[in-house]
Amino acid sequence: MLTCACSLAAGAASYFLKRGWQVAGTCRNPDKRQQLEQRGITTFHFDPGDFETLGGKALESLRHATHVLSTVPPDANEDEEDPVILAHSQQLSEHADGYKWVGYISSTSVYGDYEGEWVDERSELRAASGKGWSRIVAEHEWLALHDSFGLPVHLFRCGGIYGPRRSAVETVQRQWGAAGDGPQQQWRPSASQERRGRHRYTARCHVYDICQVLEASTRHPRPGAAYNIADDDPADRATVMQYAAELLERAAAGMPLEGWATGSLSDGGWGWGGAGDAVGVSSLSSGSSSGSFDGDDEAAAGVAWRALGRARMRPRSRRDREAAAAVARLEEKRVRNTRIKQELGVRLRYPTYREGLAAIAAGDLRPFD
Repeated sequence: MLTCACSLAAGAASYFLKRGWQVAGTCRNPDKRQQLEQRGITTFHFDPGDFETLGGKALESLRHATHVLSTVPPDANEDEEDPVILAHSQQLSEHADGYKWVGYISSTSVYGDYEGEWVDERSELRAASGKGWSRIVAEHEWLALHDSFGLPVHLFRCGGIYGPRRSAVETVQRQWGAAGDGPQQQWRPSASQERRGRHRYTARCHVYDICQVLEASTRHPRPGAAYNIADDDPADRATVMQYAAELLERAAAGMPLEGWATGSLSDGGWGWGGAGDAVGVSSLSSGSSSGSFDGDDEAAAGVAWRALGRARMRPRSRRDREAAAAVARLEEKRVRNTRIKQELGVRLRYPTYREGLAAIAAGDLRPFD
């Protein structure tokens, strides 16, 4: 598997490597690249921000990989192409028949504003500007390679990603450290956190659960499909930060953390029977649903979703996007995760922020351990 190219990709590389896959990846940071190499992950330099392309052994890895995962976000400039497609659409299209699976990490921001209502993968993509619009454009470009060349693309719309060393636990720890008075201090948001805190709902997902979904998709590929990856509780930011502070207070008092989240933190998770497949040369939201995906219903909706989705993803003028942004609200929505459970058989190890943060506070480093 070939992975390109951020902290999520590093987590996925570690996750798949442990399960018997041959993994290679790209990285633009020399120090992080060295760390990945020390863990047995072949790593190539690639900086899409500098309009670089892969060459030599890196390009060979892209050509001969059986599975490819791109986690590279769109450029801040909304009118730019997806960086990976800009650099390597020719190679991806020429070798489309050789890939068993291609994954693109997108975002639940593509849905835009639903005034707090639930959305699923069949919902209209309403983002009109900013990162959400850039993700819509990128999704459209990846799906175009699927439609034109048969590239087996799968879209994964993730909520806010958190995990070890990147969570509310570390945010509260930093604030306490800066204040110098430890856990006795109540958590207080910064100005930017306050702005984000106005959301009633926030989609989020633990990086380990993202890896579970990716693995499940490689076992049950459905090219052209989109999957929401979000946990079961779209809690607001203030609630999550306060819970993180309570966890740290318990830790400071020497009280146990594992199992505190719900009274019995399940060791759960799920897995495939074997140790994982060795693959060719290389590489690589929130909310549950009370509804369900009926098989016939989904099949019938599929064609309509594709047709309507493409129409919605047609490029809009900058003037149109700026006008929409001027009246944009907080883009409130709750994101259903039914499809990953029913279609892929995934059982979230961290079904809410409570299990996830309790595990992090207790020293759980998965999937980076």
